[in-house]
Amino acid sequence: MKIKPKQDMYNGISYNFFDNNSDKICFMFSGTGYSYDKPILYYSRLLVLELGYDVIQINYTFAQQQFEQEPQAISNMVYSVVNPIVEDFLQTKPYSHVIYIGKSLGTMPIIDFYMQRPSLIPANYVLFTPLLSLEHTLTNLLDKHAFLAIGTADPHYSQEKIAQLTSHKLSVFENLDHSLEIPSNIALTIQYCQSLMKQLKAFLQIN
Repeated sequence: MKIKPKQDMYNGISYNFFDNNSDKICFMFSGTGYSYDKPILYYSRLLVLELGYDVIQINYTFAQQQFEQEPQAISNMVYSVVNPIVEDFLQTKPYSHVIYIGKSLGTMPIIDFYMQRPSLIPANYVLFTPLLSLEHTLTNLLDKHAFLAIGTADPHYSQEKIAQLTSHKLSVFENLDHSLEIPSNIALTIQYCQSLMKQLKAFLQIN
């Protein structure tokens, strides 16, 4: 989808708005070192645009010392940055559906806040490499429903914890790291990326 983003600011935070003239919207939250031009988020954006959604990518950065807080405080920090933009857009027009897509750090506000409260409109949640090693993350995921993708070489992966997430659509890939890649095997990485996008498309079309 060749839609040029409109770049704007809200509360001093920049964001990219891909205007698909839609009544559906997708909010994307990146990881600390995994930006929106990296493969998984890049192709996810193209996919949701193909499915007819407007897309908002929120561009946040934090100083290293801010990550020395407790995990819940870090989640609160990210949420306090992204939520004003989310609420502003949801009040702009009567959207009929919303998708939240997060990668690593960007999954924290989704899991800890958006999934914990009733949504005023139908919502889907997409979690790329969530931080399952954090105890509160697993607790907040239990009995919820999201598309969750992670690799077995990710330091946050736990077979024991994944086994508890029976209410989720799980996409677990052998040997993929926290970037959902196998650095020594680019051809296989691309195959897994294609498989992931197919699974994600099926999830979003059904749910």
